[in-house]
Amino acid sequence: MSYGPAQVHLPNDEGSHPTALVEWWYLNSNLEDAEGREYTAMVAYFRPTLKIISISDVQAETFYHEVPSSWELSHAHPAYAEGHLDLRWNDSDHWYRTGEDDLSYRLEASGRDIGLALDITSQKSPLMVGGDGLMEWAQGNTYYYSLTRLAVEGQITLEDKTIDVEGIGWMDHQWMDSMAEAGWDWFSVQLDDDTELIFWQIINSVGSVTSMDLTMMFPDESIYHTDQLELEKLETWVSPDTGKEYGVTWRVSEERQDLNLKITARYPAQEILLFHDQPDYAWQFWEGGTTVSGRLKGKSVSGVGYAELVPMRKW
Repeated sequence: MSYGPAQVHLPNDEGSHPTALVEWWYLNSNLEDAEGREYTAMVAYFRPTLKIISISDVQAETFYHEVPSSWELSHAHPAYAEGHLDLRWNDSDHWYRTGEDDLSYRLEASGRDIGLALDITSQKSPLMVGGDGLMEWAQGNTYYYSLTRLAVEGQITLEDKTIDVEGIGWMDHQWMDSMAEAGWDWFSVQLDDDTELIFWQIINSVGSVTSMDLTMMFPDESIYHTDQLELEKLETWVSPDTGKEYGVTWRVSEERQDLNLKITARYPAQEILLFHDQPDYAWQFWEGGTTVSGRLKGKSVSGVGYAELVPMRKW
């Protein structure tokens, strides 16, 4: 399947787009230490000013996440370079490209009790989400690319303990001129056969699905895009902290590629709380690692992934 010319151009578009209303850079990763103990980690930076970091100890089913307080956000000094990736958050965080001729990066991020320092190298070309990197998102259009298969190694920090880790990661970068009031269920999947998928559904204020989308990158880096998919919530979990219900087991299917995958949260309790020092603006969503198994093109497949489940924010 062929698409129009790419609407995103690296390395220039790795940097900030100040004329866009909102923009974010995001990394998720599935990691192991030398003993095979599993962790997941996520970092996201939003322009104009927001940072989220989380780390999960999978075996202990312990989820750590940190978001700056309202006071910390009002005193933050993020710096987002234009024309290349060089992102800073105060004096503590730095995300930048290290390779001139390849997609290699360094990310250092820290909170009060958790942190990470990772070397990241893309093993594939950038995925132009939707086929060309410019597509509909909630309301209006968004520029959107992903690095779908990242080799990751470095250290994570949990409660003053530094742990050497390595694994696989995923990076998203997205910017747009409008941000509608909507929620979404978003998934990244990295299969063991070297295929990656990104898909989601957009949810309106009454809980109805308004749009769906799926993009796949195959081992040869060919792309398949469709909005004809089925996404079914199989099991849910209710947060004891907020009372919000999230899907923790899902099934995605698509007929033309003979796709049928079951997506299972590594464990349920991975809710992130935002702005809870300001009750009028408090919000929450679910963000965590998943395991994946099922069928693609008549063959059994398995892998790992991440899910982001965002209820619509009602101001």
